[in-house]
Amino acid sequence: MLVIAMETGSAPDGHVRWAGSRHDDDRPDASSGVSPAELFDAVFHALHDGEQVALGFDCPLTMPVSPEQEPGSAPAGSDADALVTLAEPASSRPGLAELGYLLGELGTWRPWTTVSTSLARWKANTSILVWQAVPAPGASAVTASAAAASFFRQLPAVTSRANEAAAVTEPAPATQPPAETEPAAGTEPAAAAVVNLAAAAARRAGLYVDPCELAQPAVLITVTVG
Repeated sequence: MLVIAMETGSAPDGHVRWAGSRHDDDRPDASSGVSPAELFDAVFHALHDGEQVALGFDCPLTMPVSPEQEPGSAPAGSDADALVTLAEPASSRPGLAELGYLLGELGTWRPWTTVSTSLARWKANTSILVWQAVPAPGASAVTASAAAASFFRQLPAVTSRANEAAAVTEPAPATQPPAETEPAAGTEPAAAAVVNLAAAAARRAGLYVDPCELAQPAVLITVTVG
């Protein structure tokens, strides 16, 4: 498994620094770079070698929508396309632009790649998990290496909560999200009606993402130094 985290606004010329590591490598920055092309190379080769990839971003991956714009908890067809359209203005933001480039390239070179923003759906046949890194209480920012390390430390507990959430009935529209998507301590809870910007980017790139994820927040990982 390759875990990569992004630092938006951290490098000159509008680039976004990223750093990643693997579960069997103790080095904090086993993979790193500052360009979208370098990020694509790292992800592409990991997927080619049969690895799962978890991509973390320190920018919001959900955007609130008004109740009248919400198509429901499991959008499909034109409803899903409407959510993708709602998310499009945010696609040029730092971090989301790099995600869009990466998924767009994968859509060209690996169109069978699947993407998820929920641990409950990150099964063996899911290639990429996109998650949001949030600062610990009292912290104003996160570093890429600390975010990747936090993902590895918290993965067992978060996965357990995700499995428990998957075993119960899906919540009705406008109810609280599943346990694994609850905001971390010190962050605001997600709005009842949201569009998932990462899921929209995957759909825009022509990659498979479960349509219901378009209306659900991404999994959150609190970044701590441990």
